[in-house]
Amino acid sequence: MTSPAGKRLRILGSVLSVLVLLAGLAFAWFYSQLRQSLPQLDGSVTLAGLGAPVSITRDALGVPSIKAATRVDVTRALGYLHAQDRFFQMDLLRRRGAGELAELFGKVALPLDKSTRRHGFRALAQKVYGSLGPAEQTLLTSYAAGVNAGLGALRQKPFEYLVLRQTPAPWQPEDSLLIIYAMTLDLQDSVGNYELSLATLRDQLGTAGVAFFAPVIAPDELAGYCLHALTAAGNLPSEAAVRRLLAVTMAGLRPPG
Repeated sequence: MTSPAGKRLRILGSVLSVLVLLAGLAFAWFYSQLRQSLPQLDGSVTLAGLGAPVSITRDALGVPSIKAATRVDVTRALGYLHAQDRFFQMDLLRRRGAGELAELFGKVALPLDKSTRRHGFRALAQKVYGSLGPAEQTLLTSYAAGVNAGLGALRQKPFEYLVLRQTPAPWQPEDSLLIIYAMTLDLQDSVGNYELSLATLRDQLGTAGVAFFAPVIAPDELAGYCLHALTAAGNLPSEAAVRRLLAVTMAGLRPPG
């Protein structure tokens, strides 16, 4: 006769076995989906819109090289490769530039989207695309077609969309321009301290001071470096600080600290 403690142990063991089995099945399913979302590395594919056959080779690290008869064909093949290798990362960049991250991540991304939407980069990208010449538009259109073909050729959508329970949206020609705007946002001071510093510099020392401290292109970047160091903490430099910095820089010395 089995004791109550023995029965409980058997039940517990059965429950644990079922849980382990379910966990194993879930892992196998996810691994299968992940494998199906990987890019094709060998063989041949049919890519509509090519003017001539394109050859793609990869080195030992998987870095591709493209050989094609025309730049348009290279661009289409490049879009195909980009989508196969990292469409989700591309999607994040264009959504960052357009302020559309909440469509993927929900309310948690709304504050960032709101701060981005004020720039109107989606409309600007469409306007810029419309103002381009036929050759440039053809390249962007060809790239977008390649991206969508590469995404569609995957046996399974990128696994990030499985996790988010979302469906990837097609790539538009102007999305490539949104990548530039996303990089602009990431590489700039998000609260405008640098621009405010330039305005203060202009007010105190005039356009000559701005030209010296923050030249667009100049061999001497020390002054711009020093100005950035003064404003790194988020404080605008006083007129006295700017004039001291100007004197030190003109003497060819770097400010202490």
